[in-house]
Amino acid sequence: MKTILVPTDFSKASINAIDYAMEIAKLLKAKLILYHVYHIPVMATEITSMETEEEIEKLSILNLKKIKEKILLKHGKEISISFKTNNGNVEDRINLFTKNNDVDLIVMGIKGGGFLKEKIIGSITTSVLRKAICPVIAVDQKVKFKSIKKIVFACDYANENNAKILKPLKEIANLFDAHIYVLKISGQYEICPSAEELELKFKDMKKSLKDFEHTYHCAYNVNVVEGINKFVVAKKIDMVVMIPQRYTLIDYIFHTPETKKMAFHSKVPLLALH
Repeated sequence: MKTILVPTDFSKASINAIDYAMEIAKLLKAKLILYHVYHIPVMATEITSMETEEEIEKLSILNLKKIKEKILLKHGKEISISFKTNNGNVEDRINLFTKNNDVDLIVMGIKGGGFLKEKIIGSITTSVLRKAICPVIAVDQKVKFKSIKKIVFACDYANENNAKILKPLKEIANLFDAHIYVLKISGQYEICPSAEELELKFKDMKKSLKDFEHTYHCAYNVNVVEGINKFVVAKKIDMVVMIPQRYTLIDYIFHTPETKKMAFHSKVPLLALH
């Protein structure tokens, strides 16, 4: 990972994500890009004075400069930091910028009791988690950076043939010398396989992770998020990893109504692989 993009709306959650991304960038010796997407206010007859696009852009650049100065003051100048601002749809602009600038990782902040709390479902960050063209780390505004020693990769058998997609997971695990817990949640009418049976079912994944310390686990829970939550707390997990893919685990989590009331109460970062 050589380039890390941090979209910001200047909120506390996004500023915290910048601090988190900076720590990752220092360890990877990667360059950091701060990115702000602004919107032009819609004209209305009741409004007599409106900010022009030029004024909004100037203010955005000023705010980005201030953040950059604070980062340099706090972390020093060992990492390359740049910034960019554009007008348009946030998700579209992030994906376009990611493609045109060879971004390897996106780090975004998220606010609420956890990643999947009802009031934040459908937010910009959760939308980017599903649609981004590169890996995304979502960081709750209360999460502070710490060494990642235990990673849970919550997946199902549909992820078995995605060895290339696992590269970012392996980079993070290698960076921190972390243990990877491959977790399958068995729901209603499913039998929970043993660790040995899971190893056989995930034979391609086992081959891909052969150089990493990893184990296979299954937890029974009709509510997928609750099952992950309990595993995170029980094992004192430092990061949750998922693959956004249609009809798979993360799609279920983001679209099933009852899960909107759930949250990762342990406040750990969520890495979405793409």
